[in-house]
Amino acid sequence: MLLGIDIGNTNVVCALIDNGTILRTHRFLTKKNATSEYYENSLNKILAQEQPQSIIISSVVPEINEQIKNVCTNITGTPPLFVSSRLNTGLHIKYDYPEKLGADLITGAAGAAARYKAPVIIVDIGTATTISVVNENNDYLGGLIAPGPATSMKALSNAASLLPEIELIPTDKTIGTNTSDCMKIGILTAHAAMIDGMIDRIKQAIGIPDAKIIATGGPAKDIISMCKTEIIYDNNLLFYGLYELYKMNSGN
Repeated sequence: MLLGIDIGNTNVVCALIDNGTILRTHRFLTKKNATSEYYENSLNKILAQEQPQSIIISSVVPEINEQIKNVCTNITGTPPLFVSSRLNTGLHIKYDYPEKLGADLITGAAGAAARYKAPVIIVDIGTATTISVVNENNDYLGGLIAPGPATSMKALSNAASLLPEIELIPTDKTIGTNTSDCMKIGILTAHAAMIDGMIDRIKQAIGIPDAKIIATGGPAKDIISMCKTEIIYDNNLLFYGLYELYKMNSGN
């Protein structure tokens, strides 16, 4: 039994994985100032009566890594495996500074390349929206980082006195006639248009028109429903990636 943990800026999402099958998942808030007890109690909610033999972690929040490491070591008796470019990833990372490539990007790319076969373009929508590109030779070519929908909405609301924070529910409208709808179009519909446009540009830039597009992340299902591009939704992509990375680096 493997416990996979994805530590993001907003949420920590974890999954119990048995021989590649995701048994169940659990989500809780990322709290940089929380005690170890908070993370221990949160992880115990997914474990129930099951005891993982190993734990692998993808983290983009280094401030809590040590706390999570200690909690996980207490659970299994051995330190967890943290995802980084130093691992065997199955990818040839062409990033200028591979050690600075986010663990989430490595994990998503590894999962997509293994599950869907390269070439693939991975769209991960969360606090940030990232797009990663893996060509037919499993070369991780790079990608882009943009503000995610919720981040965009909060930045807009904080900067503009008359624009409130709104619930981000997609609208069918293209032209808004009230502030809420105008913001939904500008944040959600425009986000989908950005993804469509960037995918077109990426395909042209690297000459892989047949690349499969895989999307993951909390808001991804709603966003890609507004895209014109054919995109496969896989909410568990990072957990498949964590499982593949664990297999490649554990000797099991």
